[in-house]
Amino acid sequence: MSSQIKNILIIGAGGKLGPVILSTFAKDPHFITTILSRDSSTSTFPAGTKVVKIADDYPEPELLKAFKGQDAIISTIATASAKQQEVFIDVAIKAGVKRFVPSDFGSDVRNEKARALLPSFLQGKFDTVEYLKGKEGQGLTWTSFVTGPFFDLAMKFGYLGIDINGHKVTLYDNGTTTWSTTTLATIGLAVKNAMLAPEQTANKYMFIDSFTVTQKDVFAAFEKATGKKWEVTCADLAIDKKEGLEKMAKGDFTGAGQLIRYINLVGGHGGNYMEYEGGDNELLSLPKESLDEVVARFV
Repeated sequence: MSSQIKNILIIGAGGKLGPVILSTFAKDPHFITTILSRDSSTSTFPAGTKVVKIADDYPEPELLKAFKGQDAIISTIATASAKQQEVFIDVAIKAGVKRFVPSDFGSDVRNEKARALLPSFLQGKFDTVEYLKGKEGQGLTWTSFVTGPFFDLAMKFGYLGIDINGHKVTLYDNGTTTWSTTTLATIGLAVKNAMLAPEQTANKYMFIDSFTVTQKDVFAAFEKATGKKWEVTCADLAIDKKEGLEKMAKGDFTGAGQLIRYINLVGGHGGNYMEYEGGDNELLSLPKESLDEVVARFV
């Protein structure tokens, strides 16, 4: 069987990361890209994009028909639906798909402390890769991506302490902990380039980053880009974690953002994964990015 990957099917292309991955593949003539979209979805896609509609409960016969002839399935479905990917994996094996990329972008879910702190968000991602590992002998390979926070969204929504519009920053535990983060564009490029190197990326976690920085580094870049003096507030991550746990216990899932912040900014939870993994930026031909230049684009 040829290891070449050409035909790509993306599931969940209407979310925050999916459109970037779709756009990246669409720009490379090496690939033929198809979108799998639920009947009830209101997402729209660029003109000329091949879209296959499927019933909302993903019936196996329809999945099998959609998966036939595809070399790789890329899943960017919501974290809450992670368990659904086991069905996708089983059908992908039946359809003869070569590669499955699970919706595992973000934290290093192998970290037990991180999973214990936020199981509703991270355990399902970990379980999906474990399920894929159990299927390696059946002809399906996998590639999973550890990216840290999506830098663009972390800055836009402020959950790592940056308030762009208000010119304010909240420094947690003095803002000196180092953490890894990746821009959406670089994540899209990493996924695409991994499909161009199927042998080197098979059955592996890929660790990527745009930069590994501290809150103070990011804050300084924003002050420089805006040419303004920002208002600085300091906060205690232990208190922030306690509040997050209390919210989650009451069913208030806004607490998840606080716990993700804790995972990224407190050592021992996998936030600085480049420190112990070394990273796959070079293997995936990712650009060397400048924090100052990326931040300047925001302002």
